[in-house]
Amino acid sequence: MVWLLGGILVSCALVEAFELIELQAASSNIPAIVPPPGQTQPFVSFHVPICSEPPEVVARTLRALDRLEYDSFEVLVIDNNTQDEQLWRPIEALCRELGPRFRFFHLENCPGFKAGALNFGLQRTAEAAVLIGVVDADYETVPKFLAELVGYFSEPEITFVQTPQDYRDWSSKPFSRMCYWEYWQVFAISMLVRSRHNAILMHGTMSLIRKDAIARAGGWAEWCLTEDSELGLRLLGSGSRSVYTTKTYGRGLVPFTFRDYKRQRRRWVIGGVQQIKRHLPIFLSKPSHMTAIQKFEYIRGWLLWFRDAVIVCSIPVLLLAAAGILAGVMNPHVLAPLSIGLFAVVLQIVIRHLIVYRVCLSVNWRDAFGAMVANCSLTWTVGCAYLVGSTTADQVFQRTPKRPHSEPSWISSVRAEALVGAMMLALAVAVGIRYGAGGWVTIVAMLCYAWLLLSAPFMAWRAAIDASS
Repeated sequence: MVWLLGGILVSCALVEAFELIELQAASSNIPAIVPPPGQTQPFVSFHVPICSEPPEVVARTLRALDRLEYDSFEVLVIDNNTQDEQLWRPIEALCRELGPRFRFFHLENCPGFKAGALNFGLQRTAEAAVLIGVVDADYETVPKFLAELVGYFSEPEITFVQTPQDYRDWSSKPFSRMCYWEYWQVFAISMLVRSRHNAILMHGTMSLIRKDAIARAGGWAEWCLTEDSELGLRLLGSGSRSVYTTKTYGRGLVPFTFRDYKRQRRRWVIGGVQQIKRHLPIFLSKPSHMTAIQKFEYIRGWLLWFRDAVIVCSIPVLLLAAAGILAGVMNPHVLAPLSIGLFAVVLQIVIRHLIVYRVCLSVNWRDAFGAMVANCSLTWTVGCAYLVGSTTADQVFQRTPKRPHSEPSWISSVRAEALVGAMMLALAVAVGIRYGAGGWVTIVAMLCYAWLLLSAPFMAWRAAIDASS
């Protein structure tokens, strides 16, 4: 068993390291295509799904859309499943104030969560619309968002354009900084690499998609927690082309608490696993519209989640082995394969963050280290979410709060990570006392676990400190 687990972890580390090699060939200069003067502007229908959102946050989003330097567009605000009338009534009034291009819909009972709201919006979209723009409730767009991007669609084979999922108001507090830089490596680096192979992820915000392509694909998937990337996968699977631009055209809000941060990542992972289970034929069928490298990029992204699931599954194995080692019935070196696998994972994480943050993004040491801690802090969450998504069918969509709020206790959101991480640390000390240097193999494995797991309590504590300041 330890050989199998260790081999899987080493393999995952090697596959992930391949992205750093690809990065050397990627170009960050993806110029925007601006339509020539006098060219007819394609009509764009923006869909803004909201659910129990703070009115002041949504108002900033809608006013930013109203400032777009573009003539041919409409905005559909689809409020779904909001019980508190005081949350959606002000948005309804604001849409009336902003004029006829802003239309508001309140749905008391909307099945399918965000995807259901987006499908409702498709049914109410103006017939003249050529493109659908999706903007989250907290994203403030820049005025040139459409003017600089619609030109990409002059090429008929381009089906969707994705811009970075960027953030605002993150720089003043350590927790927000750590979250921001952990997010940003995906949009500044991973998406750049994937774009070279037409394998980008659709993020579900700051996206432009051909309306007829969505219709041909069958609309948004109401069974999936990540309806955005699921639609992107179906579009690419049908032979479509996509564009990713590295320029930021809108910014949203970073989660305010570590519980929110975990909940958001859990939703992303479970949604991804749902896609794996539903769309496995896309990756196995021959012939397929997806190229081998497109499939590889998707599988590599999912492999990181599988790696964390393996780490979570290996914890009972290590605890049982540690008990046997301390009892003297097992050799301290029995965990060597697993120890090598865990060390390879941690080493790959360290090297990746050094290259990505220090070399590619020129981020200072403090923020680079903070991003690495944030990344490690999600190991337990991602691993458990992967296992849940693999073994259960229906899941509830959990929105990320868009307003600062307090938690009853920061430790309550990380009890499992804190308990298991502390056990690993204590066992490492116990093995060191009993065997000294002779137990180094077991000690390395336990310290790797402790690092990955105890990063979570640190993040939760840091978020609580920031919230109280």
